[in-house]
Amino acid sequence: MNKTQFFIDEKIPYIELRYSKTKLNYKEHLHDDLSIGALVSGKREYANKNNKYIIEKDSLAIVNPNIIHSCNNITSEETSYYMLYIKKQWLFKIQKELNPALNSFVPFSKEFLENKKEYEDFIKLCEVIFSSELYLEKEVLLLEFISNLYLNHCDFKIDSKESYKTKVKDIMEYLNKNISENISLDELSKKFNLSTFYIIKLFKKELGISVYSYFINLKIEYAKVLLKKGISIVETALECGFYDQSHLHRNFLKIVALTPKEYQDNFVQ
Repeated sequence: MNKTQFFIDEKIPYIELRYSKTKLNYKEHLHDDLSIGALVSGKREYANKNNKYIIEKDSLAIVNPNIIHSCNNITSEETSYYMLYIKKQWLFKIQKELNPALNSFVPFSKEFLENKKEYEDFIKLCEVIFSSELYLEKEVLLLEFISNLYLNHCDFKIDSKESYKTKVKDIMEYLNKNISENISLDELSKKFNLSTFYIIKLFKKELGISVYSYFINLKIEYAKVLLKKGISIVETALECGFYDQSHLHRNFLKIVALTPKEYQDNFVQ
């Protein structure tokens, strides 16, 4: 049975993600966006112009904008895959942040990657895009993944920039005051007049963690305070800006190594 699911969100308008489980084949085609594909199960023949590859687990298909390509089954079995489409204009913006001297979009130098780490990072990104309720998590992982791909597989030099340490402090304070909100990376970029790429870079450099991880830690610390006071887990989740109780539960367990209930039971009798 064919199964297809799409992620489209007006707050992240520069991407579209597709998950499909199917036996169907695709004729040669092209599109304006960059596309990155990965198989979750099975094998397919990936054709890019005159080159052909067998794509399976631990490999990625990279299709630059306006390049003729196809991806078809090589057996009668179903295959499942992710395909991420990214707007060329947004990609050029990221490239420009990496190197302000660029005047036009630079395509990837490779169309097929066999790298277990990059494959696993891409699968994780796709899973988070579909499952996470927090925009920061989606955006940070996307930017980190794309930036790493550019550093490894794109032919242009990276421009260096001075660190804005005071900006990092300002962002930290802003996040602290807005724990209940679902803040996006784009919102931070506009408010503090810093590129999304440099926000990620500076947090990694100054704190050793991503801006998303920092924000989640703030939320969990606030949740601990509320739980100690006897506030219900449902109310705590909403007050801390989590989508629901299960979202709080998942992140709380990762950081505290206890469930919210187990933690609260130690303080409230």
